[in-house]
Amino acid sequence: MENDANKRDENDLTGQQPSAFPENAAEIERTRHINRIVEEEKREAHPVRFKYDRSAFTLGNILFLVGFLGVAGGLFYFLLLNHRQQTAPLEAPAAVRPTLDVVPVVSKTLFRVDQLPGEIDAYQDVLIYPKVRGFIKWIGVDRGAVVKEGQPMVRMYAPEYLADRNEALARVAATKAAVAVEESQLEDLKAALKKSKANLLADQSTYQRVYTASLVPGVIADNDVVQWAQSVEADQQDVNTLIKRVNAKGHELSMRKEELDAKIRGFESFADFASYLEIKAPFDGYVTERRMHVGSYVGPDGSGAYPPICRVKQLDLLRIVAPVPENDTAGVIVGSQVPFTVSSFPGRQFIGTVARISNSLDKGTRTMPVELNYLNPKYEILPGMFCKVLWPSRRRESSLFVPTSAVVSTPLNTFVCRIKNDTVEWVTVSKGQMMDKLVEVFGNLKEGDMVARAASEELVNQSKVNAVVSQARP
Repeated sequence: MENDANKRDENDLTGQQPSAFPENAAEIERTRHINRIVEEEKREAHPVRFKYDRSAFTLGNILFLVGFLGVAGGLFYFLLLNHRQQTAPLEAPAAVRPTLDVVPVVSKTLFRVDQLPGEIDAYQDVLIYPKVRGFIKWIGVDRGAVVKEGQPMVRMYAPEYLADRNEALARVAATKAAVAVEESQLEDLKAALKKSKANLLADQSTYQRVYTASLVPGVIADNDVVQWAQSVEADQQDVNTLIKRVNAKGHELSMRKEELDAKIRGFESFADFASYLEIKAPFDGYVTERRMHVGSYVGPDGSGAYPPICRVKQLDLLRIVAPVPENDTAGVIVGSQVPFTVSSFPGRQFIGTVARISNSLDKGTRTMPVELNYLNPKYEILPGMFCKVLWPSRRRESSLFVPTSAVVSTPLNTFVCRIKNDTVEWVTVSKGQMMDKLVEVFGNLKEGDMVARAASEELVNQSKVNAVVSQARP
């Protein structure tokens, strides 16, 4: 059987047909089955060898094989090319300079208008208190009343006033009587002194004559000379004593007179007290409050104070207090005119004049209170209104400005990007005040330097750019 199979294989290779064929299909199928079994046994018993099968090399099979190999080769080439692209090192692109808008640094004098909150107060604002305690007898003003300086507003009465006045008058009279007595005594002492001086002169004259005569022996006895000498000495002692008494009485009289003057002034104070019972308007203005009425007991301000009788405000001249920020204090000029607005008159501006500067900053707000004066003859503006002061901020000298977008602020530095010879330079600056869309800068810059309009940290220092002057000037 094996020999027959080998022969068939040889016949297939040589292209010869077998000499005998089966007569029907079943036998052909059986023969093929037997051949397959034989081939399997041969494969198991002998190594595989290439068998040339002529029927396999048809045109369709060849075309299919060529197409399959082409598709497989293309797929393999695509995968290989993609792998090479992923693993190959990236080539650096050619350096391209970015185009950058630049603007010049400009020199301007800072001037801008800020809106500051302002408080409107009366130029004079007084709470009316009496100088002495008493009862209100008459009050001639009420809330809203117009008063003129010196106009009587309130009259009072004090029941204890007459008793105190009479007591003071009695003290003055008693002191005057005591002064009169002292003056009389002083005059008596002066008369006695004068008389003693006359006696002294007479005795001295007699003593001189007696003493001269005693020089002639036997004319005057020595005892007479001694008596006249003692008489002169006694007169001199009397004169000295009277002089001391006159001086003492003079000092006593002076003290009495000073006491009298004090009591007279005390009595005269009651005359002032009477004037205190009438209260007059301190200035031209309006009565804005009235708290007391007829019969009320009132007194001066102080510890345990009584309430005020009324309140008077001057409205024809107003104070406008504006808190000026620290950065703007250098431009405050006394006498300059400053506009302001109030909500009561929308669209209308009023003009005030800088009158008083505190020259001291509030530590909490870092602002300096500045007062404006506003003449208010029509009483359109009222105390207590809230206003917006259009405060002009200015510098006396010019400074450098750049657009706000040209300044870069970081936690470590504040800088602008200056473009010089198409090279970026970071220049450290300090920011000042704003003016429109510009910001004041201080640093190593000068007028005309070109800086990047839109600066950022992405503009690396010393990098190259193509600078283009921006058409929109700052």
